[in-house]
Amino acid sequence: MKTKQSETLLSSEYISSLIRKRKPSGHKGTFGHALIVAGSTEKTGAAILSSTAALKSGCGLLTAAIPTSAVTPLMCRLPEAMVLLRDMDLAISSVDISTYDAIGFGPGVGVKKESAALLFHILYQHQQPLVIDADGITLLAQNKGWFELLKPNIILTPHVGEFDRLTKKHTSHISRFDTQLAFSKKHKVTLLLKGPQTTITTADGKVFKNTTGNNGMATAGSGDVLTGIITSLCAQGYAAVEASCLGAYLHGYAGDLAASKLSKTSMIASNIAENISEFFREFER
Repeated sequence: MKTKQSETLLSSEYISSLIRKRKPSGHKGTFGHALIVAGSTEKTGAAILSSTAALKSGCGLLTAAIPTSAVTPLMCRLPEAMVLLRDMDLAISSVDISTYDAIGFGPGVGVKKESAALLFHILYQHQQPLVIDADGITLLAQNKGWFELLKPNIILTPHVGEFDRLTKKHTSHISRFDTQLAFSKKHKVTLLLKGPQTTITTADGKVFKNTTGNNGMATAGSGDVLTGIITSLCAQGYAAVEASCLGAYLHGYAGDLAASKLSKTSMIASNIAENISEFFREFER
C-alpha cells in the first residue's frame, strides 16, 4: 500500500449507529421509490433477485425496468413490484427517471447497444443516487469517456474481474486497493469492491472494510441481491457511503445466516435475500 490509510471496520455497533428508525406515520411514498434496471431474456433471474432484495430492504415502492419476456416470471415471484417495459423498441429518451428516488442499473442487462444507450441516458440525466453493477460496470469499462459523467451520488459495485476491466490488470490485492482508492478520489464516487473482505472507498478518501459474509456467497446472483439492497437504502434517503456500508454488512449478515442454516456449499443467492428480514429483526430493536 502506497500510503497508510485509516480504515473503519464495519462492526455491529457502527452499523447500528447508521440505521434510521422508520416513522410511525410513514407511508409507501415516505420510504422511497426505487427503479431497478435489470434482467434480459437470458437472465430474468437477475431482475427477480435484485427486485426482491430491494423490497425486502425497506423501500416503499419498486419498479423493475425489464424486457417483456421477464414480466410473467417476475410477477409470479414478486407481485408487489411494478414494471416498466424495457424492450428494444422503447425510445431511450422516453424513460422519465426523475420520478424515482434511486436507480440500480446492471444485473443481467447484457452489454448490447440498447443497454449501453440506456446507461448513457441515465448517467446524463440522473440527479438521484445511482448504483451501477455487473453488466453496467462492463459497459462503463467499454466507454471510459463516460467517466466524466460520474457524480458523487454514484455507487459502483464491481467484483475483482469487473474492477480490473474498469481500470487495469492487477497482480496483488494491495495494488488493486491503491487503484480503488485513487479511482474513488479522482472520479468522486463511492466504490464497493466485492471480495472475501469487501472494501468501500469514498471520494474524500475514507476506507471501510466489511466484517460479515462467507465464501458460500460466491454463487450466481449474490451480487444482484446486493445491488437491490443498496438501491433500496438509497431510495430511503441514506447517503451513498451509508447505503454502501449498511448494504455490504446487511448482505454479508444475511449470507452468514443462510450458511448457518443450509451450509456454505448448498446456499444460493435466493437464500441470502430470504434472510434480509432477520437482519432488520435484530437491528431495528
